[in-house]
Amino acid sequence: MIARGSSTWSGDWHRGSGTIATSRPTVPPTPFSYGSRFDDEAGASPEELFAAAYAGCLNQAVANVLGWGNFVAESIETAVEFEVELGVRGGQPGTVRIALKAVVPGIRSDQFAALTTVARDGCLLSRMLRDTPEMTAELVGASE
Repeated sequence: MIARGSSTWSGDWHRGSGTIATSRPTVPPTPFSYGSRFDDEAGASPEELFAAAYAGCLNQAVANVLGWGNFVAESIETAVEFEVELGVRGGQPGTVRIALKAVVPGIRSDQFAALTTVARDGCLLSRMLRDTPEMTAELVGASE
């Protein structure tokens, strides 16, 4: 599986603007800016889109690990919150909070706690974030 997203940007960090999109029509090119990321202005934010994607990944991971114990969730609801702290150099640039609620018939609370921890740690996005991404960068129209 290959998932693709893209973004455009023009201008400086504070006054510029761009778009964020997925390769499928789920998220068409959606405007974003410094203001939509950090000042509650209209538009998208990469962190908000990532939080939604992470919540979805976690829900599927929980459903998967529950199946290991022959449990099936009637419902799983997950909210992910990224609290970004601007100006942090090195280290963690903020906090990620996960609030997960589930209705799972027949499971004990200790089993649920253990399995959801395994799901959080094994979620595909959690695992991918532990590695440094590969990147190619090309300067177009450069004058030497």
